Amino acid sequence: MNFIERLFRLIAILAAFALLFAAYGGRVDPTVWILPSLATLALPVVAIVAIALMLLFALLWHWRAAAILFAALCLSWPTLRLISPLNFFHPTADDDCPQLKVLTMNVTQFNWQDGEHPSKSMRYILDQNADIVVIQEGLVDFKYENLPTLKTMLKELYKKYPYRKKHYFDVGILSKYPFEEVKSEALTRDTLNYFIKAWDVEAPGGPLRVVSMHLSSLRFTHNDSKIIDSMNVPSGRKKRVRSVVNKLDYGFRTHVRQVRAMRELLDDSPGDVLVMGDMNDTPGSFAYRTLCGDDLRDAWADAGFGPTYTFHANHLYVKIDHIFYRGDMQLLTCRRDKEGESDHYPLVATFQR
Repeated sequence: MNFIERLFRLIAILAAFALLFAAYGGRVDPTVWILPSLATLALPVVAIVAIALMLLFALLWHWRAAAILFAALCLSWPTLRLISPLNFFHPTADDDCPQLKVLTMNVTQFNWQDGEHPSKSMRYILDQNADIVVIQEGLVDFKYENLPTLKTMLKELYKKYPYRKKHYFDVGILSKYPFEEVKSEALTRDTLNYFIKAWDVEAPGGPLRVVSMHLSSLRFTHNDSKIIDSMNVPSGRKKRVRSVVNKLDYGFRTHVRQVRAMRELLDDSPGDVLVMGDMNDTPGSFAYRTLCGDDLRDAWADAGFGPTYTFHANHLYVKIDHIFYRGDMQLLTCRRDKEGESDHYPLVATFQR
């Protein structure tokens, strides 16, 4: 084996290790060790580098190095499919079974500060005509009737969704069907830092428990995006890195506490369940895996195609909004739309029950 072959094989081994570490870093509790959770955030980039190296080694006829990376990609697929699923086909709907269309969106207060233009997010929600809509950052500090951006659409909203509820501070539900709010001790914890509500809906096909989540934000601001963009500037780099890592560390630890409380609610929830909303965490993370447990399925992973993102502000493009489901219902479709004036994009899923 010559020097070039040994070098390429070493590069392949290092890249394969980095890929597997990022793919399965979400199995390590960030309260014990933060580095694996940070590596999980880098998984899309690490995967792209691994694929590029594999193709390069194959083109150069270094098959062993290429095979090492191919094996690592195969071993990483259970996590990679969460961020970039390849669902080429969808189930055929049965006309004899009722369907349920649901939508989740962080509406960023319906852009209420702009008093001149009607809310694009509200218009989008009405046009989708979903059976159940859950919203985050739903602006409960003000009455919708007093907002000029929403006035023209309120009559249509009230007619289409006769069953509605806004909660302090920030989550709500719009439903075509009656519901009752779920009372649970798990929903009363840590309410200053995250917002979870649940409702039992009399939906087509039988009772359905709907959970709207908005886990605590990582609190990245426009200044933080500048910090990230300036990482290549040597002066003060350590301080900038420490600032970002500290925010991530705090956010990850907070999410662990929050999703464990949510799991208590889910473990006490019989029957069909939908969990939707702004999780502020990415697929494959420790919080994501803890919430899903052994029973919740990710609608995007099961019906989406390719990589996507739902948050798009401050030069950060990540999928932190999710739709999870379990029970006696079949997922037909799931899509991400680029609509509204929010810094989040909505997710829409259709189920058959």
